[in-house]
Amino acid sequence: MKTLTGKFIVFIIIPVVFILSALSLSSYLLVHKLLIDQMKISGQNFLRASAEQVSTRIVQIQSTLELMAITERLEAKNDSERHRLFVEIKDLLGGATTSIFLGFPDGKFVRAKTTPLPQDYDPRTRPWYLGALGLPTGVMEGVTEPYLDAGTGRPTITLYHKVVNHAGGLMGVLGVDVDIESASRSLMDNLPILENGQNILVDANAVVLLHPDKDMIGSDIGITGVELDEQLSEDIKQTEIQYKQYLGNYLNEQRYLGFHRVQNAPICFVLSVPAKTVLKPLDKLTLQMAALCISLIMGLLLLLIVVTRRISRPIMDLTNSAIQVTETGPYRDAIDVKSRDEIGQLTAAFNEMMEGLRQRDFIRDTFGRYVTKEVVEELLDTSDGLKLGGEIREVTIMLSDLRGFTPLCEHLNPDQVIEVLNGYLSRMSKIIGQYKGTINEFIGDAILTFFGAPIKYGDGPARAVACALAMQLAMEGINSENSEKGLPPLFMGIGINTGEVIVGNIGSKERAKYGVVGHNINLTSRVEGATLGGQVLITPSTYEQVKDMVVVRGVQPVRFKGVEEDIDLYDVVGIKGSYNLRLPDRIEHAEPLKTPIPVILHKMHGKKTGSSGLSAELTHFSTPWATVLVAEKIAPLQEIRIDFTGDGEEDRIYLYAKVAAVAQQDDRHSHSTQITYLTPMVTKFIDGFS
Repeated sequence: MKTLTGKFIVFIIIPVVFILSALSLSSYLLVHKLLIDQMKISGQNFLRASAEQVSTRIVQIQSTLELMAITERLEAKNDSERHRLFVEIKDLLGGATTSIFLGFPDGKFVRAKTTPLPQDYDPRTRPWYLGALGLPTGVMEGVTEPYLDAGTGRPTITLYHKVVNHAGGLMGVLGVDVDIESASRSLMDNLPILENGQNILVDANAVVLLHPDKDMIGSDIGITGVELDEQLSEDIKQTEIQYKQYLGNYLNEQRYLGFHRVQNAPICFVLSVPAKTVLKPLDKLTLQMAALCISLIMGLLLLLIVVTRRISRPIMDLTNSAIQVTETGPYRDAIDVKSRDEIGQLTAAFNEMMEGLRQRDFIRDTFGRYVTKEVVEELLDTSDGLKLGGEIREVTIMLSDLRGFTPLCEHLNPDQVIEVLNGYLSRMSKIIGQYKGTINEFIGDAILTFFGAPIKYGDGPARAVACALAMQLAMEGINSENSEKGLPPLFMGIGINTGEVIVGNIGSKERAKYGVVGHNINLTSRVEGATLGGQVLITPSTYEQVKDMVVVRGVQPVRFKGVEEDIDLYDVVGIKGSYNLRLPDRIEHAEPLKTPIPVILHKMHGKKTGSSGLSAELTHFSTPWATVLVAEKIAPLQEIRIDFTGDGEEDRIYLYAKVAAVAQQDDRHSHSTQITYLTPMVTKFIDGFS
């Protein structure tokens, strides 16, 4: 890292990218994930530090051996002088060095220790001596496989170095016994492993050298038969793998395992920690994370100051800004660009990156409130997503609409209207999202949805029908909440049609939307207009694709304006298979009144009444059905308003309904209607009248 560019990549860009990536993964399991990640980092740092400390110790000893062999002229010293030298060097190297010795080709052996050796001890038969003899030409030093010292019972390795005389011949082999556990002891004392963790030492063949369970020593670490241990053993034996971490089930608990290989020696440090030990309460986590962040920040500041104050000042400013991102989010005020060199250019690029991310997420968040996630991804993540134009595609179109919502709005203030509407639309939007529907637009209290674009699914009609049934079932909860607020119940009709439409980006360069157009949209609207509250009607084109799955209550032929023949609309009440939804049975008749109530009936034209009312009688009433007698025959599906009393707008009592069926009764016609809007005043009036 000789250039500022390299330093910025290491100290600024990589941390910022890592932090931003980590933040994007946050969810309701964020706390749990952070704790697990911290455990992995701590475990890896511990393993790396342990391995590096032992590796550094080995390099130090090897350097000492090489220096001793070169400078001390061991061939000119007698055994007493060699013994004294070995003792001095052993004391200098510290407690991890348990012995220093020299073996000669004639079998003589000189060492720092004074404990007696077996009478038949011959250094020429020892692994360290044989290993030195087997070194390639020009290689003077090596290390043995780890073993358990016969005297201490602790894991030990022997570092050896060939000593040659002035003529180049082998004078002997110089060796040092190193206690591996002692070599890493200071680190273990200063950086203890996590609660209930196990610090394990194995050789390159995964044979255990140090383990809390003494019975494991000398065995392959995978002998337990646990999948994590077996995987660990297999990876350790692959010498090209320097370190690795694992997280999985271990004897009915989640456990972290990791190992790190020691350079210059066939040894691996292994750490095993139960994951549950780090899953602490949130308040404790907050304190721990705050302490860790402060420590990291302070360490970074000190490091930058030590390296060079002149260069570190602008880097410190940029680093502090990056760290602030992790505390307050990825978007903050731009950093002042104080120079034109590489630091200034990087600062400017950092500001542009923040602005780009801010704009990107602003677009995603804002746009996502108006169209579905799939549409956002289609438009923003593809090269031609924003191009105007479309394609002909078969989709299933669903239109839902509330009955009686307009008159309800007349009795509520604007805040109440928005609250009721948002609650309804929010509940319906979640259901539509669950069934992978694309909301094209909200038309007041109506929702236009299609299935099959922008992402094509093969089961669009089935998902549309299941979605419609789920929406109808959800109305019970919505009405329950409205009832607690003193509001009348709401009823929804849903029409579904399948056919070809043009789907794509519609509009101009200045303003466009992703939507669908075509005759089948209009047909769907008419189908929805033919529904009663709580009803789901589908066209034959949809029915043919779901007829083996749906439960139909009946078929009603309807002739729409501009269509020469009747269209059979299927009244769906359930769907089988994996969806398994069914609407509750409904009673489609009203209870007779003891005394008919004279009323005035108005036929609705859009949102307005006709020029004059019709005299009628209310003969049956029970929510949500009512029966009225009137001389004139009114066509089914006609919206009507029934006035009970009052001439002025303020004192008039009325309800809205939709004609469901008509029957001849003497010289008048009996109209069975479904009530679409009803207030408590109407019920009170009818009860008082009877």
